[in-house]
Amino acid sequence: MALCRLLACPNEVIVQIADELFPEDLVSFILANKAIYNVSQLVVRKHQALLKQYSSIRFGEPESYRFDGYHPLHLLEAIFQNPKIAHYPVIIRIGDYDEESYFKVNRHDAGIISSWESKIAALGTENQWFNEEEQRELWGLALLVSTNHVYHLATLLTMLPNLELIKIRNMSDEISAPIRDMVWAIAAANQDPASPMHGRALTKLIEISVDRSETDYGEDITIYTPFTALPSLRFLHGRMVEGEDFRNGDQSHRELYRGPTPSQPGRIEDVNFMCSAIGVEAWEWLFKYIGKGLKRFAYNYEPALSDYSADYDCPGIVAVLRKHANHSLRRLELTAELRDRGSTNPVTGEFIEDYIDQFVGDLKAFTALRVLRLDDTAFQMSREGAIARLIDVLPASIRVVKLLSEIKEGDPADLFIGLAEGKEELLPELKKIYLEGEYFLPQGVIDECKAVGIEIAGPCLQIDE
Repeated sequence: MALCRLLACPNEVIVQIADELFPEDLVSFILANKAIYNVSQLVVRKHQALLKQYSSIRFGEPESYRFDGYHPLHLLEAIFQNPKIAHYPVIIRIGDYDEESYFKVNRHDAGIISSWESKIAALGTENQWFNEEEQRELWGLALLVSTNHVYHLATLLTMLPNLELIKIRNMSDEISAPIRDMVWAIAAANQDPASPMHGRALTKLIEISVDRSETDYGEDITIYTPFTALPSLRFLHGRMVEGEDFRNGDQSHRELYRGPTPSQPGRIEDVNFMCSAIGVEAWEWLFKYIGKGLKRFAYNYEPALSDYSADYDCPGIVAVLRKHANHSLRRLELTAELRDRGSTNPVTGEFIEDYIDQFVGDLKAFTALRVLRLDDTAFQMSREGAIARLIDVLPASIRVVKLLSEIKEGDPADLFIGLAEGKEELLPELKKIYLEGEYFLPQGVIDECKAVGIEIAGPCLQIDE
């Protein structure tokens, strides 16, 4: 009945109604009826143009702030002119925000401050619930200085309700601090139904990705913690991320790991950190925020990131996962770009490599684990070459095992001892073992596994007759 009354309205009225809707509501409106769809095509074309222009925005570039035509002040100006624009950004890329580019300002940027001073000043008041009382005056003053781009960007995060992905690249800790503070405040408001700002910002954000291109140091892991407190966030991704292991490092870095205690655990499902160096204690600290629902964990250790004294510790990381994700984890990938470490015998000149215990330990506590990817040194139990049997380590839920590199001591065939005999009872789901390194295996081992439904394959697998 209501639809019939709407269709009785003049076309001009229907077009005006469509033009007043927010983007997320417009789609539902025009799909309600073919006549409404046809009449609203002018509005649809305007919507498509705005979607193309604003759905993916990038801020920050060393040479110019004209990449994509925007830096934070430009988007603020567009939202002042048309508030519906705030509903279009889905992806924000924050790239190369360093000290050099931080202070680059052109006349147009300063002109935005002059033209919209009252509205920009009002943002300090409107966002007061997102800021600590002692920070409100500072924040309001910072917004009126055109060089403070990061304050404008942090404020924008409170104004973009449909944002789903934030990608950060090469942002220094000093510059990212206001963003971190703002996200903490937004997360606290979203977790508090009594807050006037509850559900007002970042309610659809599902992924935060951080990347560094420099090889001498990485992004500090603390940048992730405020985002983990957002109820919608599911993915933590990064490249060249660092996290201190205080058992070996400078205790003064511990201050970096102090943040608000989460009122409720996060809902992170996927952690993927490549070419990174994160100590066990840093992982333990991060899992305080991640929560208990992790499904995928992928970590590749890069020893070149040595500023934070974070050694690779496969058994230590697995112990943290066993504590926090033993019933949820479905995919586990732990790999390392390890360098040979040791000393040279002064008499013989022989290089003696240090033995570092990386035995992964018992994985049977991971009741949902389906896919496992490890360096095969994770199954080496001693310097002398004792190798753990897969049948003794793997959980009953495992389906695919991928092994990298090459065991330096011991016979890799020892991994498969008892596998064919115990498969039906202990590893009923196991279907494939993929060997990514150079392996020599007896034909008999491959045939026995194949007979019970386990395929052994690999690009460099060589058969020892």
